[in-house]
Amino acid sequence: MLRYFRINDPYRLITLLVLLALASLPLLITLPAMTLQELKGIVLGEIIGGKLLYVEIIDRTAPLMALTDGLLNFLFGRSLIARHILALLIIFFQAGYFGILLINNKAYSDNNYVPALIFGFLCFFSFDLLAITPELLASILLLMALNNLFKEIEFRVDRDSIVLNLGVFLGLASLFVFSYSIFLIGVIFILIVFARATVRKILLLLFGFLLIHALLWIVYYCYENTTELWDHFYVANVSQFGSSLINIKSIFILGVVPLTYFVFSLFMTTREARLTKYQSQLFQVIFLWLAIALIQVYFTSERTPHSFFTFIPSIAYFISHYLLLIRRKFIAESMLWLLIAGLIAVNLLAKSKVLTNVDYIGLFPVTSPYQKAVANKNIIIIGDDLSILKNNTLAGYFLDWDLSKKYFEHPDYYESIIKINNAIEEDKPQAIIDENGMMAPFVERIPLLKKNYRKENSIYWRR
Repeated sequence: MLRYFRINDPYRLITLLVLLALASLPLLITLPAMTLQELKGIVLGEIIGGKLLYVEIIDRTAPLMALTDGLLNFLFGRSLIARHILALLIIFFQAGYFGILLINNKAYSDNNYVPALIFGFLCFFSFDLLAITPELLASILLLMALNNLFKEIEFRVDRDSIVLNLGVFLGLASLFVFSYSIFLIGVIFILIVFARATVRKILLLLFGFLLIHALLWIVYYCYENTTELWDHFYVANVSQFGSSLINIKSIFILGVVPLTYFVFSLFMTTREARLTKYQSQLFQVIFLWLAIALIQVYFTSERTPHSFFTFIPSIAYFISHYLLLIRRKFIAESMLWLLIAGLIAVNLLAKSKVLTNVDYIGLFPVTSPYQKAVANKNIIIIGDDLSILKNNTLAGYFLDWDLSKKYFEHPDYYESIIKINNAIEEDKPQAIIDENGMMAPFVERIPLLKKNYRKENSIYWRR
């Protein structure tokens, strides 16, 4: 198979699509349970239409991802298999784009699609990469940014569009995953070291990045809601830096195959590869890109296996280099098949809980104590029990409890009373789940609540 993909023929990508589809069949036939992030994305997609994010939907999700969730809800509803098939197609697109990117920028001595093959299969190191996530979508923009970075390093000419587009792509990526803003700092460093970028070009890069955020600010300025944008997007995402849904031990076990290949590939490539000056620069740039990705993952919020998506281009590049250096065809083919088999085996064994040391429990919503009492209702949740939304729809404004609880903790504030009253009046929830009794102070302050709802245990039912 390695020999097959060493041929510079774009039609080889069709075979890659078939191979990726076959590799994904076990995950599509036996669908994994809905993850917490998938559930939140589905719920957000159902309510995003007609409501202003951060103002009428209290949540920290990046704006472009929120719009994407709305589009996915319009196209597929709550269908997980449709979303996973779309994720497979996006992975295939990224793999193909990455392979063409390296060919166009002459990263190897001979043009081939081995990097595309490696990229595609590296996306199977954990089951949750086959899902529509912010990281998956933002990585498309990062690959486009990487392409422009290569062009700037190669040509070093006064083509302002290259640097401007580089900033724009990084800005758009940060509106999918805010922590991807760290790549801006890394790119500035790379441009200074390898392209001898002038102050003018650095400012142009910053302009492209800030232009995207300025457009977002203009939208919220027109609605006079820039405070909510600042608090619920920028500050909220920065304050959550470093949180994780899966432990380091589990990540290490899932990544042991690609990590082993990467370390060995890096060692062999630095010893055996005969690179031109330009190829040597690309080698160093991709290594620095990996270092930036490592820093970004450290600061990312709600860290999961798919948070490591930014590692895949760099690791695919180095592993491909190593496989192409092996002179004996049998050994090269064996190493490729061992890599693919190892990736898929670890994926399926971890998903089926055979690898007991991989703890996925934090990725899934816990069972709600109210799932039997409340079903197929339009509800407000005063708390972080999102799992009940698997069988219900969300009413009101309060999706992210960490951001929403400030309104319930201060019942004497006029702003809190107005916010909760508007949430009830606009959506008219059929039930309000109040496990900790935080609605009690608002009963006398909100006539609508006292008139239209009766309390049974921890639930306010609409009369």
